Amino acid sequence: MSSTTPATTRQGTPWLIVTLREVTVRLRDKSFIISTAITLALIVGSVVISGILADRTTEASVAFANNDQTAALVQAANELAVEQDQKIVLTPAPLGSEEQAMEALRAKNTDLVLTPTAGGYSLTGLTDVPASVEKLLADAAAEQALESNAQKLGVSVESLTAGSTVTSVLLEGDQERNSMATVMGFIFSFLFYMSALIFGMPIANSVVEEKQNRVVEILATAIPIRQLLTGKILGNLILAMGQLCLFVGIGLLALSMMPTEIPFISVVIAASGWFLAFFLAGFLILAAIWAALGSMASRTEDLQQSTGPVITVLVAVLFVGIYAKGTLLVVASYIPVISSVAMPIRLLSTNVPLWEPFVSLVIAVAGAWIMVLLSERIYRRAIMQTGSALSWRKALKLEE
Repeated sequence: MSSTTPATTRQGTPWLIVTLREVTVRLRDKSFIISTAITLALIVGSVVISGILADRTTEASVAFANNDQTAALVQAANELAVEQDQKIVLTPAPLGSEEQAMEALRAKNTDLVLTPTAGGYSLTGLTDVPASVEKLLADAAAEQALESNAQKLGVSVESLTAGSTVTSVLLEGDQERNSMATVMGFIFSFLFYMSALIFGMPIANSVVEEKQNRVVEILATAIPIRQLLTGKILGNLILAMGQLCLFVGIGLLALSMMPTEIPFISVVIAASGWFLAFFLAGFLILAAIWAALGSMASRTEDLQQSTGPVITVLVAVLFVGIYAKGTLLVVASYIPVISSVAMPIRLLSTNVPLWEPFVSLVIAVAGAWIMVLLSERIYRRAIMQTGSALSWRKALKLEE
């Protein structure tokens, strides 16, 4: 009986036991549950607050000494706000004199005071003047002055403004879509950075702790080394993908339920799907590297030096997600790990041929496969080695 048990164990699925252990231990961790709940609340809260702010109408009462010119300016500003689809409503509050208007402001019976000056108008607030209201009144005053001066000169407004129009043209996409891509690019890169650190670094720490405490020698008698590594990587991959899918799904659901229509929501949903697929390949590469680094280290302190290049790659992902444009972004979208963020950003900002993300994903998956095989080879050779930390070259030269 005792002679058949080890063989049965090795022929079974011990990697699944390790995987389930990695998942269940983390799911029982209160700090993990609390941090996940807080992050979800922040995601939903930020989406709701952004929607409320975007749909909010700025209302302000404007007091002034009763005269036709100032009253006409306030009315013109309201008409201009409607014409430009600005959510600003100004309520005129004509009073007998400028002094009465200032007294109303001090008594908080009005929000602003509009006063004619030699060069135009002054806008006075109690503690602040909303920039959007100031700009709206300035634009309306400019149009009002232009019409008045044109009448004095006996010419039309069109003849005075002829040749002064500047129109912006974008060769790729449009301004609103590019702004959306910038925001989502930051979100994608930040989520990738945090998930890779939260679920990748524990792989290296777990491996080196088992090696340092010689627990791995006991595990190796019951579980093949290869399956032990497989379980560690798959367990953390499941956790990372599960949490990321939860964050992305809740965020998209909150966006779709907003009362105001979100531009390019279908593009965001499609790009989010690609982001999850690229994250899977990118995280596999990083997880394999961390496992190899853990097996080559002799102490936990060794990881502080050996993980520097991996952290540099994660910082590069952040940099690309926030700043990369043009040719740099195109090239980055074909580099494994970095493509996890670069390609979804390209899909957000412009129309990319369908074959490009597929080719990039194939390259990322191939890179993940190669790195997993390399990591597994190093892990099997270095995990039982004690003494000083090993380099990649020395680890590859070891015999099993």
